[in-house]
Amino acid sequence: MLSSRRKSDMTTKPTKPGTEVDSWCTKCRMDLLHRIIAMHNGKIIRVECRTCGGHHNYRAPKSAARSANSSAPRAPGAGKARSSSPSTSPRRNAAAEAERQREEVWGKAVLGQPVTSFKSYRATLDLHARELIRHGKFGDGYIVRVVDRQKVEVMFKDGPRMLAQALE
Repeated sequence: MLSSRRKSDMTTKPTKPGTEVDSWCTKCRMDLLHRIIAMHNGKIIRVECRTCGGHHNYRAPKSAARSANSSAPRAPGAGKARSSSPSTSPRRNAAAEAERQREEVWGKAVLGQPVTSFKSYRATLDLHARELIRHGKFGDGYIVRVVDRQKVEVMFKDGPRMLAQALE
């Protein structure tokens, strides 16, 4: 009984500056816990990410939007015109194909490799093209190219990222 009471209290908790809410972090690119730092007329305006410390405008969590779309009741016959073709936009098709190819290349380079072939990423490492790294936040990846003395482009499963290297 007590656990259900706590659960209901959490859902009805008033939002005010200083309280925490889930929000889409524009820096981390994830739904994370944020602290409310500004409100106007009862609406959340600005938040601070509890993970990276970045301040940005409030954005509803992406997972909440997905679940709301999937659980929304549909009118009979709604969406039938779209279901006949997987995607009507050539750009969308091209983007999906490019994403599939990128993930396939990443998989061939990273998946199935022994654990010993991965270096744990640190900004002080001196990295070279095609080396495998294991990043604490982004996971496994490989060095696509060395941009300059202190930057490398790394391909992770979710896409490329620029990381620091050889910092002293």
